[in-house]
Amino acid sequence: MMKENVHKKIGILGGSFDPIHYGHLNIAQSAYKEFQLDEVWFIPAGHSPNKSESAMTPAAQRAEMTMLAIKDYPYFKLSTIEIDAAETSFTYRTLEKLDEAFPRFQFYFIMGADSLDYFEHWFHPEIICQHAVLLVAVRDDMDLAEIDRKISVIQSLFPAVICTIKSGKTPVSSTEIRQCAARGQNLDISQCPGPVKEYIKAHDLYR
Repeated sequence: MMKENVHKKIGILGGSFDPIHYGHLNIAQSAYKEFQLDEVWFIPAGHSPNKSESAMTPAAQRAEMTMLAIKDYPYFKLSTIEIDAAETSFTYRTLEKLDEAFPRFQFYFIMGADSLDYFEHWFHPEIICQHAVLLVAVRDDMDLAEIDRKISVIQSLFPAVICTIKSGKTPVSSTEIRQCAARGQNLDISQCPGPVKEYIKAHDLYR
């Protein structure tokens, strides 16, 4: 949903960030530039409904890695709103809290285009659409006509404002980084920022 008399335009990028990598940073950078955002807030998942917490790096360390990755970008911020919450982290609930705390901010929720396939099955997608514009990151191997069709379907179901992010696609995955670290291999410079790599090494993560 688009608001009037907005004081700030804020991008929201959530994820486990286990670890954060250039794929996250580059898509956030593209959203920031293409939609003239004031800031992008990175929100590490707290109690994820989709992943076992026992299989994830502790939230505090994921937050530390996120902070290290974004520290050179003055318009990137870390939010621990989900980590600090006692309850399970759901996107709709996070956006409700943010909108209540910052009623004059326009929020833009950054998501992958593959999530369009099952967006209607998320918890309360209608509330997500009520509190944020959806910015969809489209990979190079995706059919743009098919993406447009999926967007039209969602907009027929919910009062959604959906836009596509044109650039920033970087083929990096957290799973690949964890697997490399588990094998004791040096992480590629193109995968994640140097301070994150050093943190992974210093704390012997993913071994």
